[in-house]
Order: sequence, then C-alpha cells, then structure tokens
Amino acid sequence: METLIYKSSIAVHVLCGILSLAAGLVAMIANKGGKIHNGAGLVFYWSMFMIFVTTSIFFILYPTNLKYQFFLGIGIVSFYPNWSGKRMLSMKKGLMPTMIDKIGAWLVGISGICMLAYGAYLTQNPPKSFGGLNILFFVFGMVSLANAYGDLKVYLGFVKAEKMHWFFAHAGKMMGAYSAAITAFFVNIVPRFFPENTPFFIFIVMWTAPGVIIGILSARIIKKYQVKFKVEPKPSIFSRIKLSFNKKELA
Repeated sequence: METLIYKSSIAVHVLCGILSLAAGLVAMIANKGGKIHNGAGLVFYWSMFMIFVTTSIFFILYPTNLKYQFFLGIGIVSFYPNWSGKRMLSMKKGLMPTMIDKIGAWLVGISGICMLAYGAYLTQNPPKSFGGLNILFFVFGMVSLANAYGDLKVYLGFVKAEKMHWFFAHAGKMMGAYSAAITAFFVNIVPRFFPENTPFFIFIVMWTAPGVIIGILSARIIKKYQVKFKVEPKPSIFSRIKLSFNKKELA
C-alpha cells in the first residue's frame, strides 16, 4: 500500500511540476488580467497546490529521509506565496486580511525559524549524503521569514498598504512561487546529469541562481507597473541605510 501511494504521488508530483513550470511562464508573459493570464494562473495555482500535497505525502511516508525533509521545506516556501498571492485578488477594494491570512503568515514564519534551526543542526552534524542542504535550509529559512515579515507588518497595521498593494503583492508573490518551483526542479532533477566529481559550488550557484534571476526580473516588471499606475516606488533597503547615515552626519 505504501509503495502504491508513493508511486501514485510521484506521478502526480511530476505531472504537476511540468504543468506549473509551463503555466507559470505563460501567466507571466500574457497580458495581465486577460483570459490567458487568468487561465494559466489557475493551472499554476492548483498545480502548486498538488505539489505541496504530494510533497507532504512523501514526508509523511519517509519522515527521516533528509531529501523529503528538505522538499517539505521548499514546498512550504513555494506554496505560501502561491496561496497568499491568490488571496490578494480578493482584496482589490482594500486590504482586509482575515484571521486565516494572519495565521498563514505566522505559520510560514515559524517554518522559517525551524528551517534555520535545522540548517544549524546539519552544519554541526553533516549528513553522509546530500551535502550542502544546510546552506539551502538557511537560504529558504530566511526567505520564509522575509515572507512572513513582509505580510505581517501590513496585516497587523505597522505599515500602511501602498496604492494598488493587491496588484504588486500578487505579482511579487506569484513570481516568488515560480522561482521556488524552478529551484526545486534544479535541486531534484538537474544534478542527476552532472558527473560525480562536480565541484560543490556549482550546485550552490545552480540552486540559488533561479531565485536571483527571477528576483531581478520581478523587480523590473513591478517597476514598470509602478510607472504605469503612477505609484511611487518604495526606497530600497540600501537607500534607507544611506538616508540613515546622512541624518546621523547632519546631527
């Protein structure tokens, strides 16, 4: 029975992985709000949902397997922005987060803390196989915390939502989910075609590059729509640090 569940889940997982990569790309390049964008977006959302479900099944079946422990972590990292990004579409008339939105943000934050702690554990107790996963636990743990912080500071009223917040949050979250999906593909599939003596830093670059590249593309796309909707862009963290230093010098 266990084998049947596992093999069935693998088949669904692979199919939905292919669908998510294809549908996500179509949704990104299609006209926003059009039928193609909306249809591809729905396929992407439900494909990512099933990827999360099957990933959870793998972990339940083999909870001590390091590979599936990591897959559960990246499953959470990819599904939260996918879920919360779709939730933003119901807040077009104003940001009105419900309790479920706040609980989701807290849970992904807790997940991030757990991943950081597990990354520290793996650093002190390196596994015999899948070396370097401690670094990825650190990276995606920080990503989860950043997602939680970004949402909770708005949900709890510490920061006022910008004009068209729902649009920019939806776009950023969905591209973040797509980035995580590509990363999962590079972590699980691509290394199988590399020789055994491949330097480890190659894998690190390969695992982190998709997020960096899509992050840059996401920033450019969002900036384009900020100009279109006449929304003043938020100052970058580097700009805020520079401004803080300037104020100290003036004081």
